[in-house]
Amino acid sequence: MTMRAYRYLFPVATTRRKGLADFFARNLRTHLPYRCTYVAYERTSEPLATVTLRPPQGFAISALTMIRRGLLPFALAHGRAAVKRMFWLKNTYDALEHRAANGAPHWHVHMMAVRPERQGQGVGSTLLRRVLEQTAQTSTHPTVLTTHLPENVTFYRRAGFEVFAEQLIEPPGDHPYTVWSMRR
Repeated sequence: MTMRAYRYLFPVATTRRKGLADFFARNLRTHLPYRCTYVAYERTSEPLATVTLRPPQGFAISALTMIRRGLLPFALAHGRAAVKRMFWLKNTYDALEHRAANGAPHWHVHMMAVRPERQGQGVGSTLLRRVLEQTAQTSTHPTVLTTHLPENVTFYRRAGFEVFAEQLIEPPGDHPYTVWSMRR
């Protein structure tokens, strides 16, 4: 099931998969230099899962990098309307993240993905647990995240997260959907 936010970002079903692959690849390339993306690999060197965990102090991405690596290629590939939808989503989720952390410094599970054929086998749980254990050794700041799927709420609860808020999001011109903000 595609999450509602991604359906909103890429409303045309026939191009959604390609758009999401491009979006996530750009997002990973943007975060990799900051050493906040963790990857679990198969013995064949194939990535099985990733977790991107933004640190409490964040990091500064230059405007040039954002334009060159993200915004301009994204706009050329997907159009101005997609850029407008992306900024609406970014502002909405930034506000949810801020509220879940009560405005205090926090870690943020920005992205997490597991290869579909390996879901339910403990790969994501193991990677997330290791990442959270590592951050707990260096910081007492809470960790927050948002999710759109009820089964993800169950997954993150097993990792020690609690639902902070359940909110109905209403994207302009699209159907509303539920988002769970969680913190640990």
